[in-house]
This record gives sequence, C-alpha cells and structure tokens, in this order.
Amino acid sequence: MPGHESRLLLSCLLLLLLLGHVPTTEALHRWSPMMKAFRYLQETMLRNSLERAHLNHGIVFECRTISAKDFGNEVHFNLQLGDLRGFRRLDPKKKLALFLHGWNDQGSKDWVQELLLTWTLFASNYNVCVVDWGNLSQNDYKSASMSIFDVGLTVAGIIMALEELRPSHFDRSNVTLAGYSLGAHAAGYAGAVLEGKVEQIIGLDPAGPLFSLPAEVAAKYRLDPGDAQFVQVIHTSGGSLGTSLKCGHADFYPNGGKAPQTNCKMFANLRDMQNSNPIACSHSAAAIFFRQSMDPEYPFVGYECGSYWEFSAGYCDGNRRARFGIHSQRRAQGSFYFRTAPQQPYVERRQANWLSGVGRMAKVGGQDQAESSPLVLRLWTNSWRRRERERAWDRGRCA
Repeated sequence: MPGHESRLLLSCLLLLLLLGHVPTTEALHRWSPMMKAFRYLQETMLRNSLERAHLNHGIVFECRTISAKDFGNEVHFNLQLGDLRGFRRLDPKKKLALFLHGWNDQGSKDWVQELLLTWTLFASNYNVCVVDWGNLSQNDYKSASMSIFDVGLTVAGIIMALEELRPSHFDRSNVTLAGYSLGAHAAGYAGAVLEGKVEQIIGLDPAGPLFSLPAEVAAKYRLDPGDAQFVQVIHTSGGSLGTSLKCGHADFYPNGGKAPQTNCKMFANLRDMQNSNPIACSHSAAAIFFRQSMDPEYPFVGYECGSYWEFSAGYCDGNRRARFGIHSQRRAQGSFYFRTAPQQPYVERRQANWLSGVGRMAKVGGQDQAESSPLVLRLWTNSWRRRERERAWDRGRCA
C-alpha cells in the first residue's frame, strides 16, 4: 500500500472532491506528472483490494416476484451463500434482475424497496432482488470503494451457484445487473468474473472519486462495456460524485449529465428528497430517473450526439434515438442526450406508435408484457400510477 504521506494526500483530495473544491478535471490533466501519480495511487489501492477479494456470506439478496399462481400477489424470499432454501423459491420461468445500491446505503432503505416494487410491477417476467451489502457500504468511502470486488465476486458466486443447481432452467445470459454509484462498479466486476456473458448491466451514475477522479483508472477496476453483452449507463453528476466517462455501449446524459440536474434546482424538490445538496441530489437523480423509466408510458429517450451543446443547438434532432432502462432494445451504441423536466414524471408521456424503432416493453412468450400479465397486475399498475400522481401533486401543494 502507498505510504502514510500518499494516503494522507489521497484522503485530502477525496475530501475536496466530496466538498466540491477540487480543480477541474481539465486543469488537472494539464499536470501530467501529478495525474500519473494519482492514477498510480488509485490503481495500487484498487489492485490490492481486487487481489484480496473473497466471497462475503454477510451479503443478503432480498428478492421479490409477482406470483403467477397466487392471484398476482408478491412473493418475498432471500438468497444467501450457504443457504439453499431461497434458491428453490426462484421462479425458473423468469429472468433474474439484481440491484446493487451504493455507498452508505442498504437494501432496507425506502427508496430501494420502492424501486424493487416498481420493477416487479412493470417487468413481471423477472425475479428482482436487491444485493444488500450494507455490512460493507456503511464504512468510510475509501473502505467501501475497496469492497466492491468482494460484492461483485459474491454476486458472481450466487449466479454460478444458480447455474449449477438449475442447469436446465438458469443461465447467466438471462441476468440483468443494475448498480447505483459504487454499486455500478461492483456490478461491472461481477460481470467481468462471469466473462461478460450476463445479458446486461445498467449503470446508474457510476461513482467518480477513485475511479475517474482525480485520474481515470484502467477499465478492469471499473464498469466497462466488456462486462456484459450490453451495458447502458446514465450520467447525472459527471465530474463530481459521478463520472462523465463513457463506460457503456450506450451512455445517456440527461441535461448534459452533470450537476445540477433540473429536478435539483428547486428547494421544494430538494426538501422532498431529504437532500439539500444539489450535487448529491443530482447523483441520486440517476436512480430516480431509472425508477420512473420503468413505466413504459414515460420513456426516457435520448438522441445520439457529439455533445450536449450540439444537442441543445438542435443539430442532432434527426439523429437516431435510444431508450434508457429496462425496456431498452439493447442495440444502440453511442452517447445520447435528452432533457428532463423539474418535476415528476420528468419526461413527456408518449404513445406506443411514437416508440416504434426506439424500444418497447419486454416480450413474454411473444406477447407484450402488459397483455400477458394478470388482471390483478394491471390494476396494481394503475394504482401505482395514481399514487405517483398524488405524490407529485402533494409536493407541488407544499412548495
């Protein structure tokens, strides 16, 4: 490990990064020797952690799915290394989705549970689980960052165990990994261990400090397109808590991909999110947009463009489009830009015909998911939309 002085320097820089007082990336890149030193220090720490990575039995996979046998009711169960009971409760006819939260979070948080609920509502062909690594993420940022390889290895271990237990029903090519902040890099490492064969990885504003700030580390230490068959990434606080670095096949940059996001400029919104810091609010906007994008009536669609300036100037209006989220067609590659509104649902409601060639709902047995879902699920979905509208109205009334 680096010496005491190096550790102190890196800790001070990290503190400056988190407080928003660090020089810009452009300015740092002019100091080539310093950037090389930072990259060496960052990669040394990450390499040492990667080499010591081991399975962590304290990580719990809390899962839920919509039961096709029990009138559309939700079924809850846990997966954990060394405990086979939960493995038997997975619906073998459904795909598997795993969500990895970020630093200083845990799977029991309300926002995580709301995301899981929404995912099961709008993608009933999935078993959806949160990878609760709160036993590691509750440490300081540096320690939590060094734990992503343990998390990723444990996720890969669970998937390998499922393949061995159910070789005729389960395959890693039917797995979706979604990760927020540090969880995005942990998902990337899990995908790398699985030889890049998982169906897709969805990165939600991958963490910047120690991975692309102050210097950009090698791809093997962070989320990278080679980690899955398809990697899509949304950037909402690039250059601060998140990264602007293109690290997927399709990278989406709402409002330019940097802080402050439009929903983080109003005090009422910040108060509602219990987050008065516009940078931290913008970082968390990635998870908020991801959850909203699950509703197929409100697609988050970006236009391929060379920069946000070009997009804002209207130079890319005729370019190809790509859809972000679980309903993506997973074919488009490039950088995609779009704008969001300050308040929920953040994007316009669109008709199905407008989405032709952009991305539709997932197919189940050759039919649209909504058509194949039970009536109870449809009613539940309508109830969810009504609750979301009421919440948005209450926020406007209390502003």
